[in-house]
Amino acid sequence: MATKNNESYFTLEKYECYWLDSVLHTEEWKDIEEAKKNTPVIVCTEGFLIKKNKDYHTFVMTISERECGETWTIPTKNIKKMTKLGKKTFY
Repeated sequence: MATKNNESYFTLEKYECYWLDSVLHTEEWKDIEEAKKNTPVIVCTEGFLIKKNKDYHTFVMTISERECGETWTIPTKNIKKMTKLGKKTFY
């Protein structure tokens, strides 16, 4: 949605972020020896970066004017690779 005089709300950079995530299995009981085989996994999040500091990066996936839907905050130490996909100005 355009603002009066085509003024922009903000411009954000979009990234593809690969990071190490924990794994949770809750669907069934399993043997403890099997549970010991569980390992963290590398996952991919794609979104607009709204905050970055030495401790964490916060991404937003859905934006409407000045509001956002899903957000994802990832500890910086868990990030393995980030690729800039571009940037977008929101009006």
